[in-house]
Amino acid sequence: CPYCGSSCDDIEVLVSDDGKKVLEVHNACTIGNNLFHHANDSTRPMLPRKRQPDGSMKEISFDEAVDYTAKTLLAAKKPLIFGFGSTNCEGMSAVGRVAEKAGAVLDNCASICHGPSFLAIFDNGYPSCTLGEVKNRADCVVFWGCNPMHAHPRHTSRYSIFPRGFFTQKGQMQRTIISIDPRETDTAKLADIHYMLNQGHDYELFDAFRTVLRGHDIPNEVAGIKKEQILKGAEAMKKARFVMIFFGMGCTHTDGRNHNVDIAISL
Repeated sequence: CPYCGSSCDDIEVLVSDDGKKVLEVHNACTIGNNLFHHANDSTRPMLPRKRQPDGSMKEISFDEAVDYTAKTLLAAKKPLIFGFGSTNCEGMSAVGRVAEKAGAVLDNCASICHGPSFLAIFDNGYPSCTLGEVKNRADCVVFWGCNPMHAHPRHTSRYSIFPRGFFTQKGQMQRTIISIDPRETDTAKLADIHYMLNQGHDYELFDAFRTVLRGHDIPNEVAGIKKEQILKGAEAMKKARFVMIFFGMGCTHTDGRNHNVDIAISL
């Protein structure tokens, strides 16, 4: 499935005999199911559309669209090309070459997504692993500012909470799940420990965990979380053989941004 990045490779799609219609989708989550069925959507644009003087949209040929776009880019003084959240690698490479020719600024969806993550990674590097390793090894999983139960519906069942792995044969019973989110999300409801921190104070809580793990004292309350609760979470991380921290938009687009990810890597 090409949607959320959870690498679901067990999807089965039944199509009509002529190969033009999706009939059934098996094993996909709700998002993946809708994605495959969208191929049959009668409102799906099959040709480029150009806005007319009266404001309406008229279908045009690909040749017309390419010609119009090229002329517009050449005439522009400061063109901006943005997007590519659903574009393949070859398409992105081609757009990069077009941007160079047109003298355009090139931006992508990371600006409103994981751009801060990459800034931190460029500064620090980061310890990573495969989702298969998470399933087989992780006995402490931290979800920071993310809600995979909604954004990546099969993440918890395939990798991070429920599945039984080689070294985690008891599944959820063998894992400590920690959720750090100012809201009680569906992911937080599954957690053993939920830190409902004050909005925008992620960096302070990251720093508190680091301070405790290095053997130093912290104030009685940090980011709205009591000292005793922080010590409990730090102890769970310290005792674990393999800790995995998943972070999302709640971490990258709150106060601190790339610095939150920076200190998460340090943690």
